[in-house]
Amino acid sequence: MKKTGKKVLPLTLCAVLVLSGCSGSSNKAASAGGEGKADPDPNKTYDITYTGQWCFSDYEDGSFAERMIEDALNINLTVEKAETVDTIDLLLASGEMPDCMWTESKTPSWMQEQELIRTIPRSMVEKYCPTLIEYYEKNPLIYKMVLNPENEDEFICLAGLTFQFVDYYLPGDFYRYDWIEKLGIDLGVNVEQVSDRLYVADDGIELSKFIEIMDAFVNQDPDGNGKNDTLGAAAPDWGIGQIGQFYSAYGFTRDINEVNGRAEQCYVMDEYREFLKGFQELYARNLLDPEIISNDRTVGWDKVNTGACGYWLTSMNTLNSWAMDRPPLTLLDRDPEAKLLATPGIKPDGGEVMAVVNPTPAYGKFYVNANVDDEKLAKILEFFNYTIFGAGDRDTKVSLFFGEKDVDWKWDEANDAPVKINKLNSGDKGTWSFSQFGQTEDVTRWVGEEELFQSGGKYWSESENGTWLKWQRPPYKADLANETGYEKIFQEISGDLEAYVASYRTQAILGQTDVDATWGDYLAELDRLGYHRMMDELEGLLPLEEMAEKYKQ
Repeated sequence: MKKTGKKVLPLTLCAVLVLSGCSGSSNKAASAGGEGKADPDPNKTYDITYTGQWCFSDYEDGSFAERMIEDALNINLTVEKAETVDTIDLLLASGEMPDCMWTESKTPSWMQEQELIRTIPRSMVEKYCPTLIEYYEKNPLIYKMVLNPENEDEFICLAGLTFQFVDYYLPGDFYRYDWIEKLGIDLGVNVEQVSDRLYVADDGIELSKFIEIMDAFVNQDPDGNGKNDTLGAAAPDWGIGQIGQFYSAYGFTRDINEVNGRAEQCYVMDEYREFLKGFQELYARNLLDPEIISNDRTVGWDKVNTGACGYWLTSMNTLNSWAMDRPPLTLLDRDPEAKLLATPGIKPDGGEVMAVVNPTPAYGKFYVNANVDDEKLAKILEFFNYTIFGAGDRDTKVSLFFGEKDVDWKWDEANDAPVKINKLNSGDKGTWSFSQFGQTEDVTRWVGEEELFQSGGKYWSESENGTWLKWQRPPYKADLANETGYEKIFQEISGDLEAYVASYRTQAILGQTDVDATWGDYLAELDRLGYHRMMDELEGLLPLEEMAEKYKQ
């Protein structure tokens, strides 16, 4: 195995949410396994090392979920604890990749270039994971993401599933509606009370109205304590794309946009320049959290929970108990007087909300170590299938997310869903640590359609023909199968490019630079760093909407 000390560069600020594709030939360790004809020995106990979501430093060795999997499959699991993306970088750079792993941050092409992974014969996936193939057949763009372009009889990696990102409208925002009521603000949209303390707007809030609301939150004592101590918008999590709701206010999305027939990252658009100028003005007027540029989302959470901020960006699925550690649920629990208003985002005056949706339910990437032979691969695929689909066993699937049956959850026949007895945090007892990327339709419903979320389903749920869904669109283009040099150039320049974009954004919002006066220099520096060289690679690709239609034919 090739060892390297090369630092892995972070994702770009506006990187597409869909999985990147892959290229390159299978390595010698993979080909040495033959044609995938080996079966696991039923009398043999296999040792498998693994890392995935929620395998953090506080992961409980020998957890309930881990023991359940070991007993069912006759394996010994060793969970490698990976706290952050940087931890995974160090793990891979040291040549200590586990036998198998889930990640969202490492592209198939990078993993291949580092000679870390083996290919997976399609015949073995069909044999050991037939349900996965059924999902791929229904969503054939996933094949483009994970099949080896040089040999379509093998996969470079496997993609997991979630229907949260395709069957729901997620990128919403919340306002303190009790503050809005107290201040008598006319929002300019229809508002419906859907639950005890949850209200929903039928449209986005116009930018000028949003500014009016933030001004009132800061300057008109919305909490009635007689002090000038409230803030407007809390700091977003810039790293995971929440900022897209702000971008919508200026008429663009956070991903690759179409500009005069060309694919462009959001941060070079004229609309992005207007966003920077607009937020520079809002910051100067103290209408934004002074820590608006923070990348620590808990900063904003704390200010919302303590009643300091009246507006924050999040996702609508945080109305479910998996998000019990953050607002809105923490705010509702701590402040019995708080009322919330959910909206689909901010829109330009006279314009429409713009939100991004994934083109497929693909979620995460599952890699197998280059040194794994076919016999062990077969066992790993059994492990994959069990954790993703529960081997057809409903109780297994529920337990991998919610814990022990009749201890942490029980089945509600009337609602055809599990009911939590003991609400665990994600990762407790090993929950979510193996199953995060296996959110089939049933699981998506169990974890994403609890009572509070369901109360507004007619706005944000596909099953109820949600009225907000009309504002969603996929990114304009994406090199799903790594058919171009885009990914290679991206890996080469993204560190410097992202750092420069973030630095300029910070300077602009804090008022440390004149955006109009420096915009030309900003674009020239992006070009010098390789931006246009990277984006030129996408010119020959079909837009994703056209590609999806082609695959349906």
